[in-house]
Amino acid sequence: RFDLRGGKGADAQHYGLGIKEVWEVPEEKFRSGLVQHTLGWPLQTSVTDRVYGGSFLYHQEPNLVVCGLVVGLDYENPYLNPYKEFQRWKTHPSIRDHLEGGTCVQYGARVLNE
Repeated sequence: RFDLRGGKGADAQHYGLGIKEVWEVPEEKFRSGLVQHTLGWPLQTSVTDRVYGGSFLYHQEPNLVVCGLVVGLDYENPYLNPYKEFQRWKTHPSIRDHLEGGTCVQYGARVLNE
């Protein structure tokens, strides 16, 4: 009736898998209000990689760090494991430093319409 799919500029829907954890961290690791977003590693190791996604890391009161990774579900590599990529991402020195000494208190995953 409204020709929503055939209209000019209409794109097919894209989906991603979002994986998230909430960590309780020691007071000395907590930096109130810190927001960090990243692209690239570990999903893309070269400019020709055709995997899109990114990560986020937020510090929230009282002493929580919320972190996660979103992976586009149209990746071509059948061996890519989004959960393992998230675990690898947390080993990066820029991320690991925020979580060391902390405890994961919540986790979850969801498919997102992007």
